[in-house]
Amino acid sequence: MRLFSFLSSLLVVLSFALPWFRFDGGEITFLGILREVLTMPGGFNGAFWWLNPNSTAGMFTFIAFFAGIFMILIGVLFGVLGGRVGPGVGTVGMLVFTLTSWYVYGSGYFEVLAEGYIIALLSFVVGFVVAGGEKL
Repeated sequence: MRLFSFLSSLLVVLSFALPWFRFDGGEITFLGILREVLTMPGGFNGAFWWLNPNSTAGMFTFIAFFAGIFMILIGVLFGVLGGRVGPGVGTVGMLVFTLTSWYVYGSGYFEVLAEGYIIALLSFVVGFVVAGGEKL
């Protein structure tokens, strides 16, 4: 069953290049989000102005957003290395990422989702059920 964990995590890695969100102004891939996280051209406030890290609720949202991204990356790493826990961690990371993004974008959240996000979510869930469903 480790093969399913590997394949599902590999599919998630391939989804990183596909658009995760579609807005009127363009598309955002997971690699674009990750680039903003790592390079931070305008600092935290410049790159993530929509998370508003200056307020208490905004700081919690800010931390949850980064925790979701970190858990997605850890889930992919564990899954690609053949661990059955990888898709489970990735599924929890996608849940945290989804709830945080849903909080930020509000009721229009499901209209901005693109195929990369859907592929990543379904791949993690299928990998968790098939590879880790028997025992973690």
